[in-house]
Order: sequence, then structure tokens, then C-alpha cells
Amino acid sequence: MVLPAGLVAEKAAATAFANVVMGRLNSELEKKYQMWRNIERESTSLQTDLGILAAAVDDYQTMAGHPPRTAVARVYGEEISELTHDIEDCIERFLHRVTCKAGASRARRSAHAIRTFRIRLRFAAKMKEFRNRVAAARERALNASVLAHVIQAQPTNNETAQQLIYAQDHCHPVGIAGATRELRALLGIQPNEDEAEGTNTARTAAQLRVVAVVGFGGSGKTTLAKAVYDIVQKEGALRCVWVDGHLLDHKGANGIVKHIQEEIRMGEVSSATSPTEHHEDSRYLIVIDDIKEKHLMHWNTVRNAFRDNGRIIVTTATQSVANRCCNYPREEDRCTFGYVYSMKTLGEEDSRKIALMGRCSPDLVLGAAKLLKKCGGLPLALYSVACELSCEKVLTGKLCNKLCNDMGTYLEREDKPNFARLRGVLRENYTSLPDYTVRACLLYLGIFPMDHPLRKNVITRRWLAEGYARHHQGLHQILADETFKTFINRNIILPVVPISSNTEKTWKAHGIMHAFMLHKSMSKKFIMPFGSQHKKVRHFFIHDSNGGSSRTMPDIDLSRVRLLTVIGNAGGAISNFEKYQLTRVLDLEGCIDVKDYHLKDICNLWNLRYLSLGSNITRIPKEIAQLKLLETLDVSKTRVNVLPVEAIGLPCLIHLIGKFKLQDQVKTERLPKECMLETVKGFVAGKGQGLLLLMDYMKRLNKVKIWCDSEKTEQGQVDMNNHLSKAIQRYIETPMGEDNVRSLSLYFQGLPQGTLSALDQVCQHYSLRAPHMYHLSSLKLHGNSNSATLPKFVALFRDLTKLSISTTLSVTQHLLSVLGKMSVLLYLKITANSIDDGFIIQVGMFRSLHRLSLVLKVVGTSVLTIEDGSWPEIISLQLICEDLVGLSGVEIMRLRELKEIALHPDVDEETRKVWEAEARNHHNRPNVLAIAGDLEVTPTAVEKEPPATCSTMSAEVEAESNATAPIKSGHVVSFTKEALVLGAAQLQEVAPSATC
Repeated sequence: MVLPAGLVAEKAAATAFANVVMGRLNSELEKKYQMWRNIERESTSLQTDLGILAAAVDDYQTMAGHPPRTAVARVYGEEISELTHDIEDCIERFLHRVTCKAGASRARRSAHAIRTFRIRLRFAAKMKEFRNRVAAARERALNASVLAHVIQAQPTNNETAQQLIYAQDHCHPVGIAGATRELRALLGIQPNEDEAEGTNTARTAAQLRVVAVVGFGGSGKTTLAKAVYDIVQKEGALRCVWVDGHLLDHKGANGIVKHIQEEIRMGEVSSATSPTEHHEDSRYLIVIDDIKEKHLMHWNTVRNAFRDNGRIIVTTATQSVANRCCNYPREEDRCTFGYVYSMKTLGEEDSRKIALMGRCSPDLVLGAAKLLKKCGGLPLALYSVACELSCEKVLTGKLCNKLCNDMGTYLEREDKPNFARLRGVLRENYTSLPDYTVRACLLYLGIFPMDHPLRKNVITRRWLAEGYARHHQGLHQILADETFKTFINRNIILPVVPISSNTEKTWKAHGIMHAFMLHKSMSKKFIMPFGSQHKKVRHFFIHDSNGGSSRTMPDIDLSRVRLLTVIGNAGGAISNFEKYQLTRVLDLEGCIDVKDYHLKDICNLWNLRYLSLGSNITRIPKEIAQLKLLETLDVSKTRVNVLPVEAIGLPCLIHLIGKFKLQDQVKTERLPKECMLETVKGFVAGKGQGLLLLMDYMKRLNKVKIWCDSEKTEQGQVDMNNHLSKAIQRYIETPMGEDNVRSLSLYFQGLPQGTLSALDQVCQHYSLRAPHMYHLSSLKLHGNSNSATLPKFVALFRDLTKLSISTTLSVTQHLLSVLGKMSVLLYLKITANSIDDGFIIQVGMFRSLHRLSLVLKVVGTSVLTIEDGSWPEIISLQLICEDLVGLSGVEIMRLRELKEIALHPDVDEETRKVWEAEARNHHNRPNVLAIAGDLEVTPTAVEKEPPATCSTMSAEVEAESNATAPIKSGHVVSFTKEALVLGAAQLQEVAPSATC
């Protein structure tokens, strides 16, 4: 049948129309499909571009010798930061919505992909939008770079001028008289017999003596070195040479040596007609000011060139550099003396004398209290404050208070010349850090109040939770630890308790550095306090918001908040946790108004990685299982007694902190197959099998704390011991990982004497399986156990490097003989009523021991005996015995590596004087401290020094928080005049530290 021409034409037109429409539809579908397929590649590429841009901006802003950054650079930096945050937020929201449940079948995954197709398309469109924004930002970066080079070409001499002004104006330093005397004593440069009294000069006459003065920028290192240099040069006792640090940048090792030798020869010629022309002393003093890590390649050459009678002072802001300069190979025919001298901050009286220029009216003293606290006794900060206050016509307390509140602005703004030198020092500490990730970690510390201690474990876990310490090879924890160590090494943060046995636990930042970090963080919109007017806030903190519940919550987009830290009343900030859609860190330990009913909303925060709760929380709901990404759960400050097993089963949980029992029935079959837990501190052992079952389940544990409570029935006590012994066996049988770290803490003070049989059972099990090895690196035992059992149990662990034993009984010589044979034991602490016949170090015993702490109630005639031929390597000796009389038979001359001695603060004055005199006669001149049994430390007093900060470490529960306990003042110990010299600086160990 032949169709009419009209119908043929109509069909052709319809077919053509259909082809066009379907073609367009197919084309659009193909484009959308390609967009969907390219999502992963686009997001990865976008993140790479952003990283490059951010690094470029960071390089420009932190370039060595770069002038103050321009307004264009600041705006561009803010743009890149906001763009990065927008992309990061978008990616996390997308991944949360499109990620299919782990272990789902192929059919479920296909169905899920279909259901989320629209979401993927919207995300792909968003990625395209971000692409355009990044391209525009790149274009603006090029323009900003051209402008930056023009600005950089203009020379700026403000910094140098300020350094000269500071050096000239600060020619009469305050509060360093005692430090000057101490430094001269360390160098063996004594002006007269009175000051040399008690110093062993026979051993110092013909040896190289190096003192490394280390401290934070502006702490007075150069001032102290210059004071010693000027005095010695004026006396004409030694030929003196001063070497500026910048010289080391331009001369090689041989060039530096030649320069010093020429200066010495010139000094000899110029002094030919002086009264000291025929002085027999051929020694010389060399000061190398501001030595850095990059200069260490020259150090061996310089040291060896002047090893005969050389007296060298080096100043540095880096702890590792100071250690390197003072460490030396042990030689048989010659002893080289090396000392790390840590600068101390000024006391309150000296701080007022500098900052307030000698004025001390009640109004001024009261108004300046906060200002002086913020300066933290740092001489350069106090000098800068004095310069600023001197510009005022009338000095009042109100002006001091205003300056304190505006300090961050003064430290940032370039138009404040009085703070130029201090600003340069603080900026150098910030910009010289390795990369922008480390700088972000430093700014992060501004979240915490100035007077609160910083716990290393807490800080690093929070960094990891927020992704600020991510390693490309997955070594995240190592990178976080190294970042924290960087801040310690540069003296940006200091130990709260300045004693070697308390290293790497509790730290604090300089007050002025904290002000700098806080203001810089807020100017970058990195962190914001309650009441901020910025709508987009990433890190939100509330400190002591009294009456905060009545305040109106500011207009903040809470869905963008990554961190919420509360100390005090949170008020409206916690009225609706559902709004915190992307929050990773929720620190509510110090929050006094968070309650149990808030946990329902908190358990819906799908992106939460770190959660710590406060004292008003009494139970953890089973809904905690919804926090699939949670890495740290800290309930140590709560009143939670029973922990649901759902918390143990969180798939990403690494650290579980608290003191809790498990539910009576633990069904491990409901838990995920793989457990990520590494730290559990800790369990309360009971008659149930929960602990034993979970110990089999938690294969990655390396830190465990267990409390043992007495059961009501005899059978319950038997069951508790059986399950506890098997759980301990499971834990210690597994070989340690590559880091060789595994710790176990057992607290059984609450058990009646003789009811703990779990340790006996472990020993019996070992005897049946000998020569099977058990693995621990750290062990803490608190409580009274059978005197025959304890030595056998401790002897099971050949890898033990750290051991702490606490008992109300006496320690036997049998136990000490077992401990002495532990070849790798580095730290030993014994808290007891007494030690039978005293602590005896025999030949060949305690060969690796670095730190020994004895906390005793009853002391005999000899507390520590070191036999002939025994030369232990003890660096820190703590004798915390209130009834200690004299030296009590201790011969510290046999401790050739000794750097630190700690005594109880209440020992009698005569005993203290004896120890101080003995310390001065030791060739290392160990520092003498006063320490309470709970490790509450009081450094020796110095002239006009305020009470030193202290830290209390509870023996029952090891604190893991930063939120609640501000740093408090310790006891003031009265020392003799001689002790004032010893206490002028805290001398730190230079031997390699142990990993425990």
C-alpha cells in the first residue's frame, strides 16, 4: 500500500522530531552519567588543587625575611580558607549520604546507587561550581604573587632597628644576678674564693666546658650570656670572643674557627699592656649567640678546635640543639663537661619592676595583675609592655587592664612599634614551623584557656579526630606525636612539672604565646568564642560562660561547626545538638549543664570522632552504637558505672577512657568482627566473664588499666580472680608490635589482704608453659600482694622498661634482686612503707636504669647504697622521704650521669643544705627540687621568684583531660643563699629519653 505524500512527509517529520528529542535526552543522560562517573576523580583533583594553592599562600606568608603580609594577601588567604572549608563540608555531607552500609550485598548496593542518583548529580554539579571558584582563585593568586614580589623588593629594616633599640635600652637587666653567678660556676669561672666554695675545681681546670642556654624567644638568653661575657671581659680573667648567629650562615666550619682564633689573637695584643699581661690562665670564653639546627654541621669542628681549656656558651631556642651541644663521647683521658641551662621566667616582683617601671600603687598593682600574668615573666614581653605604657601621660590600672584585653591586637598589628621585637619573635616561632599543617596544630592550642594544662594524649587525639595530623602513609599517630614534640623542642610549650620522670604528660604554653595564638586563630576565623558575630564558625569554644543559659545564642551556622569545647555553662549552645551536623570533636568534660537527656541528640552526630562528657552524665545509652566514626570516648569525669557493650563495638573506636564495669552478659557475636581499640583505661573487674570475653575480642590493645573491687561472696571473689588471671594472660601473651609498647595497670587497693590470687594463677600458668614469653613494656601495680608472688610476677616480663609498685607494706631484698636483673628497665618507682635494709645497687644490677623514685614513709640509716664497682646510669634520683636525715648513706658521686635530685618539701633545713652542698660538689652539679609524694613539684626558689606552678598526678585515676583543673601554685620552699644559685635555672637531662 502506498501512503499519500502528505502522510509520508508527516511521518518523516515525526521521526526527525523524535530523533532530535531522544538524541538530546540521550545526550543529557550521557553527560549526567559521565558527571556521576567522574565524581571521585573530580573531588580528588579539586582537593589536590586546593592543597597546592593553600601551600603557595602559606609559603608566601611564611617566607624567611618576608615583609609584613599585605591586605591583599590576607584577603586571599581568607578566600582560600573559606573555599577549602566549603569543599570539605560538601564532600563529607555527600559521602555520608551516598555511602552504602559495609558488607551489603551486590543487589543492595545497586539499589542504593539508584536511590542516591539525584544526590550524586547534585554533588557533581557542586564540584563543577567549585572547579570554577578554584580557577578564579588561581588567577587572583597570580596577580597577588606579582604584587608580592614588588613589595618584597622594598627593603625593610624595622626588625633590625628594633633589635638594636632593645639591646641598647635593655642594658641593665633585672633579675639575672643569681643566674649570672650560676652560669659562671658552671663554666668554672670563679671571681673569688667565696663564690667558688663548694665547687670541685680540681676536675674543671683542664677540660672543655660547654653550657647551652636554652629558652623561648625573648626569655633573656642573649641578655644573660652578654652579662657573663661583659663581667668576665671586664675582669680580664679570660680572653673573650662573641660570635653572632648570623655569622654561622655565611662561614663554613673552618671559617668560624679561623674567625674565633683571630679574635683571640687580637685580644692578646690589646691586653699586652694590661695588668693581666702575665696571667697564667690560658683559658678563653667563647659565646655563640643564637645557634640553630642548620648550624650543627659546624659544631664538632668548633668544639674540637677549642677543647683545651675552652669555655663555651651557646644560646638557642631549640632543646635538641642544646642537647647536641652538650652531649659528648665518653673519653678515658679527658672529661668534657656539658650542661643544658634552661631559662626561667621572672618572678612577680621583677615583672612589676620592668613592666610598671618601678611604680607600685595599689590601683596599678591590681589593674596590672592580669597583664603580668599574660606576660608570664617573659622579659621581652614585659619590656614591650613598659615601652607601650611609657607613652601614656598618667599610668593607671585601667590602662593596664585595657592593654591586657587588647594584647592580641598589639601582637598582630604592624603599626604598634613598641611590640615590633616581640611580634617578630612570636611570628618567627610560628612561621619557622615545618609546614602549614603543623602551624594549624599550633593555632589549635588557642582553644584552651591560658591557665589550663595541656595533656599530650588529649591534644594529639583531637588533632587526629579533626584530620590535622594525617600522614600519607597512614602513620597518623606518629605524625601527631612528632608535631607535639616539635612544640616541646622549640620551647613553645613547657612542662607543668619540670621533672624528667613527668615528661610528656602535662604541658602549658607561654602566656604571651597563648595570646598570640588565640588572636591569630580568631583573625583567621580558625576558632571563635561564644558571642562571635561570624556566621561561619569552624571551632567554637565557651569558657566560663557564667549565666550563659540566659544568653541569646548568636546567629551562627552550627551546621558548619567542627568542634565544640565548653568549660562552664554552655547555655543555648547545647539547646539543640541536631544542628551540629558536621561536628567531629565534642569536648563537654568541663560543661556543667549537659545532662543525660542531651545524649539522645549527641548519638545522632554521625560525623563525631571525639567525645568527652562531664560530671552530670550518669549513663551511656545503647544508641551510642550510632556513632560509627567515633575514635575516642572519654567518660572519666562522668558518674557512669556500667558501660554498654555497644560502646566497645564501635567500629572506629581506638581510645576508651573511664572507670566502668561491663554489663553482666556480654554477647561478642553481636560485635563487629574487627576491633580497633588500642587503649582501655579502664575496666572494673568483677565475677562476670565480660572482661575475659572482650580481651579475646580486642586484639590491638596496647594500654589497659584494671581496677579490682571486692566481691560480696567468696565464690564471687574466686570467679573474679579466675577471670582476671585469664584476661591478663590473653593480654600479655600476644607479642608486641613494632613500637614495642604495651602497658598494664592493676589497682587492687580495695581488696582485703591475701584475696588477690590472680597474679599467682598467671605465674602458675607460666611455669607450665615455660619457656613461653610474656610481653609488657610498662607495668603499674597498686595494692598489697603476697610478698612471694610479686617478684615472680614481675620477673615474667623481660621487656619491661617502666615499673611502678605501690604498697603499704615493706619491700623485700628478694624483690629488689629480681628487679636488678631486668636488663632494659629504665624507670622504677617504689611507693612503700619502707625497704628492708635499704635500696642496694649491686655490681651488674640495674644496668639500664635512668630514673629511680623512692617514696617511703620510714627511712633507715641508709636509704640507697651503691656498692663498689657499680656505676649505674641514673639520671634522675627522687627520694621522697619526709624523715630523711642528711645524705642517709647515699653517695651521689657514684652516679656519674646524675642531673636531677628530688627531695620531699618537708625535709628539715639541715638535710636540705647537706644535699645542696653535695650537689655542688658533683661534676654534673645536679639540680635540686622539692617534690611531694603525689608528684607535686616545687623547684628550688630563686631570688624574688614566685611560687612555681605544679601538677598533681592522682595515683587512683590518671587524668586525661584539659578541661577542669587550672594550673595552681605550688608550695614555696625556703632555701639558703647557696641554694638560690642552684635554683636559678632548671637543668634538664641530655641523655636519650626512654620510651615507656
